[in-house]
Amino acid sequence: MASDTNSPKKNIVIPLFPLPKTVFYPNTSLPLHIFEPRYCDMVEDALNGKGKIGMVLLKPGWEIDYQGTPEIMKIGCVGKISRHSKLPEGKYNILLSGLYRFRILNEIKEKTYRQAEVELLEEINNKNLTSETSPIKKRLIKVMQLYLKNLPEGIKAEEVLHMENCQNLAEFVDKLTHHFDLPINKMQEFLEQQDVQKRANSLYSLIEFKNQLIQISKNMKDKEVDFSMN
Repeated sequence: MASDTNSPKKNIVIPLFPLPKTVFYPNTSLPLHIFEPRYCDMVEDALNGKGKIGMVLLKPGWEIDYQGTPEIMKIGCVGKISRHSKLPEGKYNILLSGLYRFRILNEIKEKTYRQAEVELLEEINNKNLTSETSPIKKRLIKVMQLYLKNLPEGIKAEEVLHMENCQNLAEFVDKLTHHFDLPINKMQEFLEQQDVQKRANSLYSLIEFKNQLIQISKNMKDKEVDFSMN
């Protein structure tokens, strides 16, 4: 199956914003409050340029050298600043819109913040949802609807699954993964997987497994015996 032509293979230089508990996906939005001086510089430079920032996950043990250059994952997501407001003391509130996965080729030490030359990654085995049917999409919607029924009131399945405007399967799966409660290491694993069909199948298996655990828990509660009267 053809690769997604919306993710060209080319190298660009972008600023890096490493965080310990944030994995960002294409086709999603990420609000950020920027307060550290080096990252305020980063935002200002980005706004004066093409507005792009690369989000990347810090590796475990980052606390030892946070003010320096702690180790980071090699795969991240580049986003574009779609909204911003400058606050007192040069701080910023920004909203990033996710664009592409990227792989770090080499870091560039020229600024107060981290930069890198990165390779934009193609989506493999993507599917055009405007012209093709997708059995895995239908299966994902069904299993996610079942999962959402078990979440607290106020979270409606229609709100999360209202994705008729998704142009391709990669967009659909990334948005759905963004809504699903995954451990940080799993979120990074999904980010690193370029094969969209594999991402979709893995996500389906994880949601189905979570549903099974929820059902087992419910069954155990139903079978509980009250011994207080004995």
